[in-house]
Amino acid sequence: MTTQQPLQATPEALQAYINQCAEYCEKAKLILQEQEDPSPIAQMAREVIRLAKHLGQFEPALNAAYVVTRDMAELLYEHPRLLLQLKETELEILEYIEAKEQHDLEIVSDLRSEIKQLKANIKAADEGRFGDIKTTSMLKSDPMEWTAEYEAVIDEADHEAYQHLKDSPRGMGFCFGYWAEKRAALAKRGIEWKSPNILNPRVMFD
Repeated sequence: MTTQQPLQATPEALQAYINQCAEYCEKAKLILQEQEDPSPIAQMAREVIRLAKHLGQFEPALNAAYVVTRDMAELLYEHPRLLLQLKETELEILEYIEAKEQHDLEIVSDLRSEIKQLKANIKAADEGRFGDIKTTSMLKSDPMEWTAEYEAVIDEADHEAYQHLKDSPRGMGFCFGYWAEKRAALAKRGIEWKSPNILNPRVMFD
């Protein structure tokens, strides 16, 4: 990852930051496509937030900053609080674009609604009101995934799970091995987690 050095404002530096963010998005996409260890994606997302906040200060970089925050948000899972930061950064940039273009953007209203629901779900998880958590997924998922305790250890647990599966072929049935290893790794860290196949017994997973 990029070291935390003071960010520059030259056109060359801004373009380099844009390229770096786009590279993080491509790496994250490839990790998910290849069913590899997703634990590095969270740190990539943090770096995208840092760079995008800087890019958002410069009018020529606004559109690119919006694109990389939007794209990374679509690739980040199981980190609701980090996702909230990413979407709030995206909103900040879109509001700058609205001010520059002097008209409202339709996507801003939708994004504000997403942020509001994210905040509501996080608050419900923090207060143990798991029944109040709302998602758009057709499949049931463990509400523990919204808790701060889960978010704090999921990268470690994922990394451990994938270390145990590094020689396992990806493809049909891989998800069951992954979920078993992930469940065990989370249990070692004090998290009792229910996998999708446990919560959706009538659904066929491959």
